[in-house]
Amino acid sequence: MTSRLVSVALAEPYAGIKYGFRTTVKESTSTVLGHQALDVSTPVTGLIFKANSPKPRRASRRTATGLESSFIAPAAVVAAIAAGFNITKSRPNGRKSLTQFQLPVYVTVNGVKYAWGMRKAQKAKLGANFGALGIKEANGTEQDLVFGASFPKPPRAESIVTGKDSSVSSTTFYDPTNQSQVAGKFRTKDGQYTAAAWSDFV
Repeated sequence: MTSRLVSVALAEPYAGIKYGFRTTVKESTSTVLGHQALDVSTPVTGLIFKANSPKPRRASRRTATGLESSFIAPAAVVAAIAAGFNITKSRPNGRKSLTQFQLPVYVTVNGVKYAWGMRKAQKAKLGANFGALGIKEANGTEQDLVFGASFPKPPRAESIVTGKDSSVSSTTFYDPTNQSQVAGKFRTKDGQYTAAAWSDFV
């Protein structure tokens, strides 16, 4: 069966974030589950694909022809239950990346707080460039961090540190709106955060 590209809205605290995916359920089922069609030619702020966290709840029901299962939008839960779907429980928000050796950081790209765990030693080496790259250290109050998304991906900056006997590279993501502060200081690699890049991940 041909798949369709759709998204579902996410529940608080991820207001404004849409989780994109492909589905093969019937269009009538998509309607019940609150799926919204996506078109790669139309940019969507706050769109994510294949994130580890957050993930939408799932709905499933068994029919005469088999099992129907897909993600569901929060606003569609009541109607889906009435239509015979079972709904999974909500998952905890966010992933904690604070350990003895690393801390959670993020940059904002396409309306998404793209987060990852950065080694504390790497932050120390970046020094003042940490802020110049537009990276923010999560302070524990953020509830809308997105971890492990395949899309969007921020651009990368690479610095080369030359020691007495060798050179060591250090690579990290950066906020594309800080490009002017990054240019000339780092080697850069383009990110993938525009609608034209969707086809690489879906």
